[in-house]
Amino acid sequence: MTDTTPAQRHLKQATTWFVALQSSRVDPEQRRQFERWLAASPLHRQAFSEVEQVWGNLDALKSADLPELEQARTARPPRWRHGRPLLSGLLLAVTLAAARQEFSAPTTSYQTGIGERREIALADGSRLQLNTATRLRARVTWLRREIELEQGEAVFDVAHERLRPFRVHAGKLQISDIGTLFNVRHQDAGGTSVSVLEGEVELRVGRSWLGEILSAGFRRRLDAEGRWHGPEKIDAEPVLAWTRGQLLFNHTPLAEVTKELERYHNLHFVLADPSLAQQTLSGRFDAGDLQPFLQALQSMLPVRVQRGKDTIVLHKR
Repeated sequence: MTDTTPAQRHLKQATTWFVALQSSRVDPEQRRQFERWLAASPLHRQAFSEVEQVWGNLDALKSADLPELEQARTARPPRWRHGRPLLSGLLLAVTLAAARQEFSAPTTSYQTGIGERREIALADGSRLQLNTATRLRARVTWLRREIELEQGEAVFDVAHERLRPFRVHAGKLQISDIGTLFNVRHQDAGGTSVSVLEGEVELRVGRSWLGEILSAGFRRRLDAEGRWHGPEKIDAEPVLAWTRGQLLFNHTPLAEVTKELERYHNLHFVLADPSLAQQTLSGRFDAGDLQPFLQALQSMLPVRVQRGKDTIVLHKR
């Protein structure tokens, strides 16, 4: 039996070939062996391309003043024994330098104010969109990409790299990307929800080693008490409406509508009559412009709006 998958074996072979070819002393016969290996399978070409991509991102390493790396560049190419490659000094140097960078890579904090949205491009090509009142921290190293969503909501459009995992931590939940576009919303009082729009993610709770796969078109929620809710089928349009500055409601209880609006405006809604909480509202509204919403609310529901400086009271009429 083997403890590696075919894809992992291809990547290991591709890494070893890449390392061997970096040496100035590589001989023609070894280059011919490499060409035969490369032509043997499209999977070999794909794996070698991924290794080249990772190496292409290591500009800081390639220009670093590391004696072991300079020695590795002029080392003899690795020999072959019983069909298994031996790692050269270059691979060791890369590993040592990557370990150094892993400990020294900075963590960058990003946040948005109430009603603000922001788009962020990470060094790996991934793109993040932050919704209102969101705080997150990002750390991208040569070995991994880690995001901590402390509060709020964000869409993650992830640049896929099999060699460098992309993980989002939100409360007790860890989301691992599997080539994906996904939305995460995390509130201390409301728990964490994950909506997958493309691809798949793996979800893990706490220190659990066993993850669950969530595919495109579904959402799962972990409530504030740590209870899993079953998968829900979703449409992309309402999930992504906030990225266009819109709020989309579909027979949504008024209590939830007002709570959502409080995320985008520095004010508080009060329902003077508790029965109003169950009134439902449908429609598309501008998240940043409250006045048209209040006018629509009075025309669509039996509600009278009393507006103060930082409080809006809804009366039943």
